[in-house]
Amino acid sequence: MPNQKSPDLVLVEWIDAAHYDGWQFGASPENLFESCWTVGFLLKSSKEGVLIAQTWYPGDTANLIQIPAGMIKKKTILGDLNFG
Repeated sequence: MPNQKSPDLVLVEWIDAAHYDGWQFGASPENLFESCWTVGFLLKSSKEGVLIAQTWYPGDTANLIQIPAGMIKKKTILGDLNFG
């Protein structure tokens, strides 16, 4: 494999959406917005959000997650991988 550079590795702190199934039987639902974190290869970043791959190989990716911009609290670029 010739010299290759990966997409940037990124750490994203974001607020996940939640869905509470079934009847609540009069109980007040809690409104919890807690952070979660995703680490991976940054494939795309725009004003709408980011697309991250958990697995990357030149010309191929797997296990993608798309996070809308409104849910992102912080995005940290960790660097990239140079190999070959």
